[in-house]
Amino acid sequence: MFTHDGLKDVLTHLAAPPLFYEELRREIARMERNGERFAILRLVLDLNFQKEVDVVNFSEAIVRATRGEELVARLGEFECAVLVRGNENAAENLLQRIAMNCTLQESALGFTTSHISSRAGESALDLLNRLDTLVLT
Repeated sequence: MFTHDGLKDVLTHLAAPPLFYEELRREIARMERNGERFAILRLVLDLNFQKEVDVVNFSEAIVRATRGEELVARLGEFECAVLVRGNENAAENLLQRIAMNCTLQESALGFTTSHISSRAGESALDLLNRLDTLVLT
């Protein structure tokens, strides 16, 4: 469920898929203009933690770990994604901060993840398809 403007998820207040896809297109255009790469981090909440309160706590743990320039979106019922400026190292550093936040929760939240770095000439669909083919770890 999204807000009336379709930009935010009602439960978590994270960006909704339409906003994520628009920002992804903007990041691709920015990369084409100035060569600055970005990464996409995909996070999926474990099956043991799929209650509404767990989804909210998970999204809050992700947001606390991010910088203002990074966009956090809820793409599925138990799936979030983060647009990270920089390469895969930036995504890995963010992932470490998220993992720390998730273990500091009252009940530690488990999740799986994958991430990719942008490549010149890739469309948004190419990037997302490549991300979807990666095994979540």
